Amino acid sequence: MIRLVRKTLEVAAIGAIVLTTTATIGMAGTLDELREQGYATVAVANEPPYSDIKGDGYVTGAAPDVARAVMAKLGVPELRAKVVAYGSMIPALMARRVDMATSGLYIKPKRCESIIYSEPDLCGAEAFAVPKGNPHNLLTYEDIAANPELTMTTCAGCAEEAYALERGVKREQIKVFTDPPSGIKMLQQGRVDVFALSGLGTADLLKKTNDPELELVMPVKGVPMGCAGAAFNPDDKEFRDAYDAALAELKESGEFAKIIEPYGFSSEATMAVKRDDFCPGN
Repeated sequence: MIRLVRKTLEVAAIGAIVLTTTATIGMAGTLDELREQGYATVAVANEPPYSDIKGDGYVTGAAPDVARAVMAKLGVPELRAKVVAYGSMIPALMARRVDMATSGLYIKPKRCESIIYSEPDLCGAEAFAVPKGNPHNLLTYEDIAANPELTMTTCAGCAEEAYALERGVKREQIKVFTDPPSGIKMLQQGRVDVFALSGLGTADLLKKTNDPELELVMPVKGVPMGCAGAAFNPDDKEFRDAYDAALAELKESGEFAKIIEPYGFSSEATMAVKRDDFCPGN
């Protein structure tokens, strides 16, 4: 299947992930078609350590690195990554603008109504970033809900948005950021009282921001550990099942642990759960 890409930043390496800067034209392909064309198009966010886009367009991070290793086992040597906001990943999969999403998209029952997932590939706790000293003593989403004058920021469509709403935070208390660094800037400027995102993502961002006036709250109490997997169009069950088989081989060989643990993720925690724990029958 031929895809037209207006502009692609090429990385000269076998098995590299490159970033396509505009939408691809055409339909996502079956695994056999992806093998024939030699690459798959994957949706990623830019949230280290889940996924990380370098200045030259190279995409790394725990989720893309796992997907790259799995797809290599399946005979697809290259991934071409397209930056897609978390809230737009499911529409992109449904419209077949991408072949799969691999960027820490948590496995959630509501999402499983529209898409299918691989077995879990990354698990982690949730976190808040707050001003130094945590002046409002924010340890849970219920703490935010209890004070309607407080505001928080997270990304549209993220699991954290759902966690907040499910626990009583009002929609008007949530200010959506365009990307994680802009959310931290909102916190620094006093426009919000708390920043909410994945634990490792928040920790990585605070480390890079290096602002002594901010601190980390992790884990957020009352929120389950979130687990992500590669996501697929529901009609691509055979592709997903082949991906699962290759992912299982990666886990059993020890290569999986070598990929994700340098990013701070626990392979033991991830391998202790199954997709059915979150979405039975998906």
